[in-house]
Amino acid sequence: MQKLLAILLMISLWVGFTAPAQAASNTHLVPCESSAAFQERMHSAPQNYYFDEPYQLYAANLLCGEEGLPHLQLRLDRALDIVIPFGIFFYFAGFVGWSGRAYLIGGKQTKNPEETEIFINIPLALRSFMQGLLWPLLAFKELTTGELTAKESELSVSPR
Repeated sequence: MQKLLAILLMISLWVGFTAPAQAASNTHLVPCESSAAFQERMHSAPQNYYFDEPYQLYAANLLCGEEGLPHLQLRLDRALDIVIPFGIFFYFAGFVGWSGRAYLIGGKQTKNPEETEIFINIPLALRSFMQGLLWPLLAFKELTTGELTAKESELSVSPR
């Protein structure tokens, strides 16, 4: 608990004492509709639906760099554009890992653990799948009870 409080204090001090970054206001980006390089790219692209529609949307809504390619500005009001895909990826990766971990741990408790790694035990796989759906809660529970981490006496020291 003391380590957790120390880490939280360190993070809050670090965030509190750093000055917020101030970005220059679009010194090198111009609206795509007024970018000569973008206009050249748009006119040299094949004339069909798959090129016309995106180029028209880019020209109306985005900013382009010197090379004529559209750039997305990362601003705080657009943070959800990054947070939502990252959250989905993080949840899915954790789901896969936790389900696999639960299956292997459950397989060790059977009478033939090698068999469960070769032949899929359907009831165990379904139980592991259901556990994987709640992996953030289960991970927090195991972290707070000490099941998730190894005790220091169980850790070996490298001879190097």
